[in-house]
Amino acid sequence: MPLEPLLAKLWVIRRVERAGFHIQSMKRYRPVDARDYEGNPLALTYRYPGRRLLLRAPVAWGFGLLNFPHSRPRPLAPVIPEALANPDRARALIRNALSRFYAEWQPENAAAFFELTSSEAGELVELPSWLSPWPWEHLDLEAKRAQRRRCEGRENARVLGSTLAIEDGWKFCGPVSAPKLEVEVERLTRVLASIRARGILRHDGTDGDIRAIVLSHPDGKWRWQVLAGQHRYAVISALGEPCIDIRVEHFIRREEVMLWPGVVSGLFTPTAALKVFDACFARAERDAGTARAERDAGTARTNAISMCSIWNKI
Repeated sequence: MPLEPLLAKLWVIRRVERAGFHIQSMKRYRPVDARDYEGNPLALTYRYPGRRLLLRAPVAWGFGLLNFPHSRPRPLAPVIPEALANPDRARALIRNALSRFYAEWQPENAAAFFELTSSEAGELVELPSWLSPWPWEHLDLEAKRAQRRRCEGRENARVLGSTLAIEDGWKFCGPVSAPKLEVEVERLTRVLASIRARGILRHDGTDGDIRAIVLSHPDGKWRWQVLAGQHRYAVISALGEPCIDIRVEHFIRREEVMLWPGVVSGLFTPTAALKVFDACFARAERDAGTARAERDAGTARTNAISMCSIWNKI
């Protein structure tokens, strides 16, 4: 009798597979919870091959496209804490910050988006900025073009109820149309309202975490890039959270630059690809230094206030 449920399960699985579908165990789908792991996460790929990893990652080691390029200040950092504390002014504060961001950051093409020089640019000068592909991305240009158009259209329709084309602007650089600006203002405002009401939450579902890839350097350092959850990361990083849960999809190794799709295709030279890669580490180190300085300054202010309080009681 104990075999009957198992036989029934196998029968269902086989029927589903014959229909062209595949049933996957939720236990296998859930990420491996490695939030207590403190070493290089690359080591976990040998312990859990093929599995997604749930990490507790330093915010300063990550980057998203609303915080790009690395040479520019983070556009939302000055306003998100104020917007969190003032719900009635949140939308106006975010709109002003995004308006400045889109007015000031308008790269002419993909080469300018990655801040490559004319000698490094190659064919990237022929691509619009909204198509800017990372050198380690697996999609070819036509697939990337279709994906960007599809994703932007779907996200715009979800907020507006009507579709805006990619020609109305890409959320990660200007120029953008007035309706596109309002789409991004609304999306960031909703994220902030959710955090204000419920805090920063996660779950094991497909959209339960910020999805990321890890960039791994031969010297053991690592950084992470947002794949999905760009608005969440932009808001959380601006709030000054030191760490955040991320779901790692895969790893990019610097020493494998000659195997990166963008290099294999000839779109990036190895030198240009490594420049893009290394810039991600330089920004993280600057941000970490700034964060340490801010924490030290905050501690000094707290100590000063405490001393003043003590002296007032003497």
